[in-house]
Amino acid sequence: MRLSPTVLLLSDDEGLADLVREVVKHPWKLVRQGTDKYMSHKVFAHPKVRLVILDDQAVEEDDRDRLLAQIRKHFSGTSLLYIAGSHSDGIEKQARTNGAHYYVSKPFSLEQFGRVLQSFLQVQQVKG
Repeated sequence: MRLSPTVLLLSDDEGLADLVREVVKHPWKLVRQGTDKYMSHKVFAHPKVRLVILDDQAVEEDDRDRLLAQIRKHFSGTSLLYIAGSHSDGIEKQARTNGAHYYVSKPFSLEQFGRVLQSFLQVQQVKG
């Protein structure tokens, strides 16, 4: 049985989740975890995760480094799209230092983010 490539969405934002559900289509599989489960080991046990979308809006500042370290450890080489609840140079630096391939802060255009997500999915598809 061949496993579908997986997009892992870590967010409590329903609008963002709806958009990601619209963009992520077969052969991709979407797995969404809310912030209450961010640090659960089950989050990091999903097979074939090829793209992680992290929305830090509901992540405590003290947990951000630990969460990014876990993403790096378990999903090394996976593309990371980072959405900050609010922008600061420190948060952007932290995201980029921890491997974010794309960074945006709220409020942002869902339509534009949908195009960015689509392009990342296409690149990952080509990589196989």
